[in-house]
Amino acid sequence: MSVRDRAHLFHRRAFARRAVGACALGLLAQGTTQGAESPLRVRVWCEGTAPKTVYPNDIDGALARDLVRRPGLEVSRARLSDDAAGLSDQALDATDVLIWWGRLRHEELPADRAAAVIKRVKAGRLGFIALHGSCGSKPFKGLMGTSCEPGRWREDGQPEHVTIHDPKHPIAHGLAPFTIPKADMFAEPFAVPKPESVVLMSSWDNGESIRSGMTWTIDRGRVVYLRSGHAAFPVLFHPSVRQVIANSVTWVARRS
Repeated sequence: MSVRDRAHLFHRRAFARRAVGACALGLLAQGTTQGAESPLRVRVWCEGTAPKTVYPNDIDGALARDLVRRPGLEVSRARLSDDAAGLSDQALDATDVLIWWGRLRHEELPADRAAAVIKRVKAGRLGFIALHGSCGSKPFKGLMGTSCEPGRWREDGQPEHVTIHDPKHPIAHGLAPFTIPKADMFAEPFAVPKPESVVLMSSWDNGESIRSGMTWTIDRGRVVYLRSGHAAFPVLFHPSVRQVIANSVTWVARRS
């Protein structure tokens, strides 16, 4: 073989090695991209009745401001006054987790919008988190199949003491027992189906208590109820309450 032929063969082999290397890097990059999880699309819904003195941007604004700062979340807001109550089929299909806050206007939600939420939750297409008085909402009651009423309640702004009943549950990650300085009160018996897990328990100095953080799987979908969150008090600004909500987002979306 001549010197010229040997040089040509060397260059061909070097080119082949470079091509194989580039192909391997491309496949690695493709695998990394495919393996990365897409952001969770979170929609915060409220009825729009929170007092401006406590929640200047209402409940959806207060929660969205915190959640949008957390990695891996894309956050949108919706209210009862929006077109289709903020729950059009297009909006719901672009949502992975729906956080719901309602208290005074449950009956104003159109029945077809409640049904649309329930259908997607049961199909495993939508995680659902009900806050505070949302236990009386059409979607939550439709998912639970019960009245979902607490045994008693009062609104006198007494401290709520929250303990971690199931510390191994993902919703309890990073939490320690905490006290909300001013809150309302719900007491047992709480008319909901037996939960898969009771993550949180709340109690008051007068002796009342309630299961205040619970989880269910309804057909293929996950549901969380978190009791804390009366709009008369700045409960949803409490760091531990916000952490519980953020943890619940990843759990109902099966990312925990």
